[in-house]
Amino acid sequence: MTLRLAFLGTPDFAVPTLAELMAQGHEIAAVYSQP
Repeated sequence: MTLRLAFLGTPDFAVPTLAELMAQGHEIAAVYSQP
């Protein structure tokens, strides 16, 4: 099942997490992070 996600997290946490979610075929619709 493919999920369409909005992700909230700090940059250090976001990069490996988003990479894995994308590798599994999920769609990242939005990312909210600290500047």
